[in-house]
Amino acid sequence: MNNKLIKVLLVDDDEDDYFLTREYFQDLLNWRFDITWSSTFREAVKNIKENKYDLYLFDYLLGESTGIELIEQACQLDCEEPIILLTGKGDTKIAVEALRLGAADYLIKSELDAEKLERSIRYALERTSVLKALRHSERRYRRIFEESNDFLFISDLAGNIIDFNTSASMLTGYSEEDLKLKNILEIIEEPEFETDWENIKDHTIHDQEVRLLTKDGDKKYCLFSASVEVDDDHAYIQGRLHDMTARKQSERERLFSEKMAVTGRLVRMLAHEVRNPLTNVNLSAEQLEMELVDEDQKFYTQIIKRNCNRINDLISQLLQPSSSTDIELVESSVHMVLEQAIGAALDRVQLKRIQIVNQFAEEELALPLDSVSLQMAFLNLITNAIEAMEEDQGVLRITTKNLGDSIQVIFADNGSGISEEHMDKIFEPYFTGKNNGMGIGLSTTMSIIHAHHGRIDVQSEVGVGTTFTISFQASNSQEKAGK
Repeated sequence: MNNKLIKVLLVDDDEDDYFLTREYFQDLLNWRFDITWSSTFREAVKNIKENKYDLYLFDYLLGESTGIELIEQACQLDCEEPIILLTGKGDTKIAVEALRLGAADYLIKSELDAEKLERSIRYALERTSVLKALRHSERRYRRIFEESNDFLFISDLAGNIIDFNTSASMLTGYSEEDLKLKNILEIIEEPEFETDWENIKDHTIHDQEVRLLTKDGDKKYCLFSASVEVDDDHAYIQGRLHDMTARKQSERERLFSEKMAVTGRLVRMLAHEVRNPLTNVNLSAEQLEMELVDEDQKFYTQIIKRNCNRINDLISQLLQPSSSTDIELVESSVHMVLEQAIGAALDRVQLKRIQIVNQFAEEELALPLDSVSLQMAFLNLITNAIEAMEEDQGVLRITTKNLGDSIQVIFADNGSGISEEHMDKIFEPYFTGKNNGMGIGLSTTMSIIHAHHGRIDVQSEVGVGTTFTISFQASNSQEKAGK
């Protein structure tokens, strides 16, 4: 500090006191000062606004105003440099108030000398330097804390949330007021999580996969990390929830695409190898039928032909998932396609006496789509929901949402649900939980959704129901992405 030129603003309405204080500064031989004098409150405020001083000395009596008021004004102007208040003898309460408001130190004018001034300046500069470093560090880490995309939180040892960042509300759907009333154990759905939390004092939790329950009842896959920290003998827990739902979905879609590619090649090879001899069998049956005179014997050739046609139809169905991407996208109404799919399932709905509740967005939602294939995808989801629900008790809610950059179509039923062991397999081609199913409905649906540049996610609970959420990129977002 001694080699640096220190710019000082000295505020005192008494010129004699100013000259006296200036002489004390000149007695400090190992320091370099550049002193500016302000004789009025207004002039002092003007100089403070310039933010070019390293040290401030305020006299307490400044005409109709006081040094206390000037300290308050300096704080409002975000002054971070040290302030020393010059007080009269016996003004202890004033000195305490000045320190409370942010002054670094105070000096009694009647007892002032060069030695006390130097000690006060040194203390004020060093103390302020430490405080500025702490404030800057706090701002830096507070910014990191607030701008992180992860759910960062601080809780007590019981899990009651004390502090959190803005991403916490975005991830959970809860307002700040609601989150302050929550316990971290309430929003994490994991059988062994409570036990892990109880042992956190001995074992820090690092990147443990958990499921986060949002306000809307959705489940998001997250990596959870937490540790116990101690501050002034007070223990607390700081933790992080990193949303990996999209990553897991992407991994699932990548694996699905790889399996579909391998399966498609295998199916096309088998179809070719089976259809060639099948055609020969069918032609032979037709030739034999023309040569037979006895109608009773033609009964057997007709059985052969019917089964040949059935095998051919099965092959066509097996080939369907691999050919569903051959579609042409045209800007059309999503609601219109949904209504067509619902209409196609109307007979099944009426036979099973299922209730369909449409909760469509008020505005029209349009996307580049292939109405025929997308209707098939929607119909597959509606049909699966109908088959999973009890007669006379089933309710299927079909919801559309405009989220600005994306459009969502949600199918939520109160059916039998899907078990955990089947959840990762339901989109695999030819996997089915039905006795008479072929397992191509959902794989076809996913393939169609991907061809529409969308994604499909599923959440289910056995005995409660299943929710399929389809997200499409909005048309304006697609245009921006293409530029």
